[in-house]
Amino acid sequence: MARHDPHAGDGRGAVPIAQAGMLLTIGYETGETETFLLGRRAGKDAGVKVYSTLSPLGHAIAGAKVGEQRVYSMPQGPEHRVTLIDAVPYTARLTA
Repeated sequence: MARHDPHAGDGRGAVPIAQAGMLLTIGYETGETETFLLGRRAGKDAGVKVYSTLSPLGHAIAGAKVGEQRVYSMPQGPEHRVTLIDAVPYTARLTA
């Protein structure tokens, strides 16, 4: 079975793509940033904020490349513009 590579490009500096199981850092128009795990509940136990790919933000950011801007809105709320700053595969950190 083929494994999906979470990077896009021709191999000369691949750009990460936001997908389930990745730790994402996004920037808001206000200048604030937020880091969260996209689409896996396992992160909650490790103290990582988790957004489902079915949430407005998760749905909007899924498939974005680093540097790409996306727009999402909450039900009956204003639109928010976010930029994907970083996307790395999530590795759970076990603590003793």
